Amino acid sequence: MKSKMLFAIISVSLVVGAAGAYLALPQSPVNLSGLAEHQGPDPGASAAIIAKQENQDPSRLIMELAVHYLEHYGETISEPATQARLYNERRALLERYPSSGHELFEDAITTAFPELAGQILTLIANLDRYHDWLDNHELRLQSLPALERSAEVWQQREAIFGTLASEIWAEEQNAVEEQSEAFQQELARLDQAEELQLTELTYQLQSTADELYGNDLTRQFVGSGAMGHALFSMNSVQSQLASMPADQRQQTIDALRRQLGYSSDAIERLAEQDQAREEKWQNGRAYTEEREALRQRLSGEALDAALSNLREEHFGIAAPTIAKEEEQGFYRFERPRQYGVN
Repeated sequence: MKSKMLFAIISVSLVVGAAGAYLALPQSPVNLSGLAEHQGPDPGASAAIIAKQENQDPSRLIMELAVHYLEHYGETISEPATQARLYNERRALLERYPSSGHELFEDAITTAFPELAGQILTLIANLDRYHDWLDNHELRLQSLPALERSAEVWQQREAIFGTLASEIWAEEQNAVEEQSEAFQQELARLDQAEELQLTELTYQLQSTADELYGNDLTRQFVGSGAMGHALFSMNSVQSQLASMPADQRQQTIDALRRQLGYSSDAIERLAEQDQAREEKWQNGRAYTEEREALRQRLSGEALDAALSNLREEHFGIAAPTIAKEEEQGFYRFERPRQYGVN
């Protein structure tokens, strides 16, 4: 099962509730520089220890490093994110002792954290695998759109670390959740902003996305259809569109999509979909009116037969599907109409 973080990155989730439409947007592009976010609290301290012990007894260096690790990481060493910070400590050691740095680090870790040494060293080894993968794929990853790059990086993190990935990169995950919450709060406000003109609602939606995620990522949201879906799911937008004549409404929808950054081809294609939806809704509303009229006049088997004929007349081969839906209490043409969406 994909983790919550991976799901958040590779999918743009639309949630429509009592407050309106909410768009849970994924994170900013993943930092490919490695574990820069996992540096220790005092990255220069271990380097000073290493320099001071140069050409002296290795056992003394191991002991001083063990004390340093205990002082700086001991309080939370059971947490994977803290263990990951030791990766940069080992890197500093390897820069000075390329041949013996691995052994010195393992001895210092075993001295400092004997009960957790195996777990820590396994995590560090997995971080080596992860950084090797980053190095081998860096140019290709940098060429990908931000959403695809983020998804692939998180897939690799989870392939190597499993459920620990979300703990190791917890700060990154928390930042994503904070961005999503901020965006949802703004959408809730815009959903009820009946006093704003449609162009202003669109501008504020786009500005919020740009501010939180940057222009490049916002353009990807537009390309995926998520921005348009979010805009046209707002009650404040739908109330204004519903009050317009059909021709003006479609022109307005086209203009709003253009304002969001949709291409001319996309606008034309979506307008054709809107027209097809409009025809379905008109047919559905006519069916609904005739169905209610039949229910007023008929009952029992006579009503069942008349409704079956009516569904066949309006929906053709889809008539059995409509019948099953109504048996389950779902009436698709009695749900709210959302222009530009359904």
